[in-house]
Amino acid sequence: MTRVTKSRLDPAALCRAVSSPKRGAVASFVGTVRSPHAGRRVAAVTYDCFVPLAGKQLARIAAAAERRWPVRVAVEHRIGRLSVGEASVAIAAGSGHRAEAFDACRFVIEEIKRLVPVWKKEHYAAGDGRWLAGCALRRGRP
Repeated sequence: MTRVTKSRLDPAALCRAVSSPKRGAVASFVGTVRSPHAGRRVAAVTYDCFVPLAGKQLARIAAAAERRWPVRVAVEHRIGRLSVGEASVAIAAGSGHRAEAFDACRFVIEEIKRLVPVWKKEHYAAGDGRWLAGCALRRGRP
């Protein structure tokens, strides 16, 4: 299960999606909008992407984790304007053992940061904002 969405993320639903009697371990990761960042007070963040491409990349990353470890992976990335504290990405990995579930979660978030073309604009409390650099695919964004 992978998805790019404008809706609020539900990490518990992702955990349920990867759970089964054969998977005694479920690990999860939730990334949230933070403030401050780089010494500036952040009011909100806007995430933008070309949804079909970003969705395909999420699916490829989840499939790669499932080939590498005996896990089931679910991942969602949110787009749109998010306030501080809101979840922007959620990952769950279910496995027979905790080490594989933790390893898969770390792999998925690192690959998302490296490969998924999602652009991030920070909006600062002072009223200004800027697009942040990301993966090589993201650098074409203003």
